[in-house]
Amino acid sequence: MRDLTGCEIVAHELDAQFLEDGDEEVTAASWYEESLEPLSVDIRLKGTRNEVKLAGRVIEAIHTPGHSPGSMVYFVESAGQRVLFGQDVHGPLHPSLLSNREDYLRSLDFLLSQDADILCEGHYGIFRGRKEVSKFIRQFIE
Repeated sequence: MRDLTGCEIVAHELDAQFLEDGDEEVTAASWYEESLEPLSVDIRLKGTRNEVKLAGRVIEAIHTPGHSPGSMVYFVESAGQRVLFGQDVHGPLHPSLLSNREDYLRSLDFLLSQDADILCEGHYGIFRGRKEVSKFIRQFIE
């Protein structure tokens, strides 16, 4: 992707090493029968909250561990709505991903507290309206 677009690769410091090592287990590439060439991470996010600038817009990057040690979600305000980009809100949790159920449940509780108007979930699609976003997240808590 970097070669095609010139973009920078961004990852939380707790997951960056697995990308740089080309670890096909922790990154789940092996789940999809894919190989992962080691790649350098340009920006290592640290801590709980970071800001990423993209095309003049500020995106809030929040560490939400559980699915993996360095799982992240991204929030942006757009047209008066709070939009949540969450690749793996649904999990899954698995030992090969270094998942932690307690961290995952805390992260889901945090996401619920954010009252997102729209959720763009990497595997399940787009959910619109706070009620639908909450319903989707809650199913993984109960």
